[in-house]
Amino acid sequence: MTSAVDTRTVLSRRLLAGRGALPEPVEVGVGPVGTGELRIRAAYSLISPGTELHYLDRLMGSGETFPLGYCSAGTVEAVGPGTTGFAVGDRVTAMGWGEATHGDVVVVPYRLCRRVPDTMHLADAVVANLAATAVHAVDRAELSPGDEVAVVGAGMVGLLIAQTAAAAGHQVTVTDLHPGRLRTAEALDVRVWESPFPPGPPGAPAPAGSSRCVFLCGTGEASGTLAEAARWAGRAPVRPRVVGVGRFAARVEFSVDLGNLDLRYAARCGAGYRDYAYARGYTDVTPPRGQATVTENLQRALDLIADGAVRPDRMGLPRLPLEQAADAYAELRGRPAHPAVVFAYEPAEESRT
Repeated sequence: MTSAVDTRTVLSRRLLAGRGALPEPVEVGVGPVGTGELRIRAAYSLISPGTELHYLDRLMGSGETFPLGYCSAGTVEAVGPGTTGFAVGDRVTAMGWGEATHGDVVVVPYRLCRRVPDTMHLADAVVANLAATAVHAVDRAELSPGDEVAVVGAGMVGLLIAQTAAAAGHQVTVTDLHPGRLRTAEALDVRVWESPFPPGPPGAPAPAGSSRCVFLCGTGEASGTLAEAARWAGRAPVRPRVVGVGRFAARVEFSVDLGNLDLRYAARCGAGYRDYAYARGYTDVTPPRGQATVTENLQRALDLIADGAVRPDRMGLPRLPLEQAADAYAELRGRPAHPAVVFAYEPAEESRT
């Protein structure tokens, strides 16, 4: 069921990046919703640290400005024509770069939105948007029953991948150089290992018939890490794999010593993401075999939270007002113990159980 479209222009507090080293909240006009779009009154938005700090660095000194963020959750205020499955008053989680931005009012294509169960807090639901990236990464890995998984980097995406893989029945170990991040992983009941790769005698092979997969979720220069990941995965006799997820640079020394190793990269969160026509319902997309659309992945991520397999409540995510954005980004740049920050726009939502 849909409702008549609201043609008003409303004001929104948005977080803009550019000109200076830190973002700042400004008030901007948000026009009427278009075909296949929803206008949402946000309760929360989630910082994606790796992506957003990358763009902040790129913008420094350029003079360019644009709104940050792509993970939001709130209540539908208006429904555009041609939009199905949503009505005014629905609680939703929404995603999309340049669309589900940090702001108290956002306009988002409906295929990048999913309805949130009444029993779920919107501050938990907003995590589903990054969890869709984790769901897609696990699909890209083509894991099989019994595969052993290592996640290198206990940031936001790494922790979500670890929980997603564990929910599928895999033995998962998370590694990170930051002790605080490993404590967060332990709070999620995920096994941790303080040295670069999971425990076992140096050079020891994996059990006969087993397979290993490493997810690299870090940033910066990672040639040494990639080499170690390849060696660890390559000790498994069946389909060793390394899947890149973060923004990093690495040099690969290809030779027969590398063995039969699959190197893959998982970008974004499913087929149809950043596709204007698909997101608004003008066209459909066909995902590669074993993968899914962004809409399906967003729902799968929301289901993992509803089932308790992904636990945002144990991830230590601070909730701050938008006015403290500069402090939030500065702290995230310093590799804090918590993996991300949530901006809160509607204090009344805090009372929900």
